[in-house]
Amino acid sequence: MKRILHILRRGDSGAMEVIRAQAQSNEVTVILVQDAADADLELQELKGQVFALAEDTKNKKGNLHPQIGYEEMLGYILDSDTVVTW
Repeated sequence: MKRILHILRRGDSGAMEVIRAQAQSNEVTVILVQDAADADLELQELKGQVFALAEDTKNKKGNLHPQIGYEEMLGYILDSDTVVTW
């Protein structure tokens, strides 16, 4: 089982398909940055962790996903076997 980190900069249906497929047999983490940090993406049912980068979140209190900072994001990047940016 690989640890895969997906960093989403915007909502992308192609990315969502790949992430869902990989989550079936891998440990998947998704970090929402830039425009995706406040996007209403359907990730609640994803098998894996989903975070929003706090610095990019405009609606700090109403975000659907837990917020993390740059230092925590770096930790996920370094701990992952594969990092994919969309």
